Amino acid sequence: MSEPQQFLATVPLFASLAPEELAIVSGMVTGVEWEAGADVFSMGDTSDSMVVVEEGVVEVYTVVSGIEKLFMTVRAGGVFGLLALIDIGDPPGGARAVERTRAFALARQSLDRLVEEHPGVGAKLLSGIGTTLGRQIRILIDQYRDTVAWNLEVTGLTSLNLERIMTERIQVAVETIRGEPLTGTLLRFEASAAGHELYLESKDKEIHVIPYHAIVRLSLDRSAVSDTEDTPLL
Repeated sequence: MSEPQQFLATVPLFASLAPEELAIVSGMVTGVEWEAGADVFSMGDTSDSMVVVEEGVVEVYTVVSGIEKLFMTVRAGGVFGLLALIDIGDPPGGARAVERTRAFALARQSLDRLVEEHPGVGAKLLSGIGTTLGRQIRILIDQYRDTVAWNLEVTGLTSLNLERIMTERIQVAVETIRGEPLTGTLLRFEASAAGHELYLESKDKEIHVIPYHAIVRLSLDRSAVSDTEDTPLL
């Protein structure tokens, strides 16, 4: 593992720091290593450190309805765990080393001490953390938007006027990855913490909540919505 200061000087997050300031930060980081396949942290674990990858690859992921979703792949010079420095809650996902990985970690406690003892350096680092975190969030939002658009296109939802279908209580059949289609009327189509979801009431009055990513196809009698092209999409 190289000297922290020499490596951190190449990472964009620390670009605003002068050499003497970077030396202070470098004295507060800890070298960490993981073998291929090892968990960096798991879903529900408490994490309090930002990690800068020096060598190797780490995948950051979450699990939605039992399905693992990749957030991002972090390679040399990349950073993850930024949220742990500003939020004491559990991380929203997990991380694992894809190959043998070496990195440097900065704990929240060390950042707090940096801000207290060297406020100027702390302010610069917090600014870099905010910029990097904002960039990562924008990437995730774009990925989420593309995923939703793809799923809506594949399932046929973009070609339907969902507002009219729900208002007029038109019968639909929703085919999911679990097998047999669910038949009934749509009550709502809305966003949730896990993504967009359909609320369907079956003939026996049971309410089914169906995640968008579980939908294979949505179908209905075309004659029931013959003039949907003349009405605005939801």
